[in-house]
Amino acid sequence: MIQIFRPIPRLSILGVLTLLAGCSQGFVASQTPKRITQVLLAQGHITLIAPRGYCVDERAVRSDQQNSFAVLARCDALGVRGGFPTQDLALITVTTVANPKGTQPNVKSLAQSANPANVVKTHSLKGRPFVLLENPDHNVNGASPRHWRSAFALNGHLVGLALYASEGSDALANQGANLLSDLASKTIQASAIPTVAQKKPD
Repeated sequence: MIQIFRPIPRLSILGVLTLLAGCSQGFVASQTPKRITQVLLAQGHITLIAPRGYCVDERAVRSDQQNSFAVLARCDALGVRGGFPTQDLALITVTTVANPKGTQPNVKSLAQSANPANVVKTHSLKGRPFVLLENPDHNVNGASPRHWRSAFALNGHLVGLALYASEGSDALANQGANLLSDLASKTIQASAIPTVAQKKPD
């Protein structure tokens, strides 16, 4: 399986460390950030849609011809006004790489790509794989050594998802997999390429 998971850029961590440490108020921004719930990745081939209550950290979005990267967190943790107390506190990373063969990952290949991390649990939702991993050598301050990963093929790209949370968070239970599944379903729906019959005439 193509290696698609990368370390979280330092720029992204600076804004959400308090979230992972369990701070309910997030960081203080000099200006109120805009509520961004979607962003184009992979040169427009993928429309990333945040799950409910989550926003895209626009400072961390990176996209070029071969790779894309984005970070999402609960909106209030990014300084966006509004309450989202029912959503789990977590940090989600999204990575894309070219996948011209359209290879669909499964639980086995996803777990193998995470080596040498230990597989704690595997899960499947809507035909997509999810693995809960434990990496004693993780370097995300404030986060548990356990985190969720998932991946799916979309429009000639492989999309990798990872979810980090603080120790003891409900997001490290099945709620985390459900959160990533929600993101994947919305992104796939928003990124659908219209068929000839669906395209509107000029």
